[in-house]
Amino acid sequence: MAMTMAMAGGGRAGETAALLRSLRNLFAGGLAGLLIWEIWARVLTRAVLGYPLEPAGLIDALAQHRLGLSVPYLPREALHYGVGIVGYPIAYLVLSRFVPRWPLVLDAIVAVSFTAGVAALIRAGSFAPIHFIFWTAAMGLIATRWINRDSRLADAISWGNFTWFNALGLMAPLGGLSFYLLGEGGELSYMSFVGHVIYGAVAVLVFERLEGRQRPAAPSPGR
Repeated sequence: MAMTMAMAGGGRAGETAALLRSLRNLFAGGLAGLLIWEIWARVLTRAVLGYPLEPAGLIDALAQHRLGLSVPYLPREALHYGVGIVGYPIAYLVLSRFVPRWPLVLDAIVAVSFTAGVAALIRAGSFAPIHFIFWTAAMGLIATRWINRDSRLADAISWGNFTWFNALGLMAPLGGLSFYLLGEGGELSYMSFVGHVIYGAVAVLVFERLEGRQRPAAPSPGR
């Protein structure tokens, strides 16, 4: 009985250690993706558009529109980093491990919602060529799943697309801004789209690669 209890205790300790390793790998992926996002958002986007992407500004818009509060800059930045390093990676872990065919579900959400947003611009008479180019690029990226032989990369892109939907398809309207920021012309939304895809894809690829390296090898059939 003592041996059984010792084995059970050892099993629980092993499971705890494996969980901690997975969380470490998860947050390492989130950090890697976020560092690249920061370069894209604060340096490259500023060079292209003349101003940077400001996720902290979206947080402030949410707080002001929903609660009438003005959140100081540092707490907004801290929340931005917390979501990028911890929040999104944990959401990915839950979806990828427990939701069947999750990449196709996320692709469908992004494709349908963004198409609806562009259709609304057409109905309102504010559709411009840049919106068509943007829509074509987004749908083309989603469609690459069907020719991409690397399923992990395809899944990583799907996750990156979804983080863009969450930020601009959900959070932006909740903050009183236009759907996908399409009402602001589309340029900022496009830069955000590319940045989120890069962030999400890097976060997933780093995490899954680290997990694969640390997963115990299966014994050979002859042993």
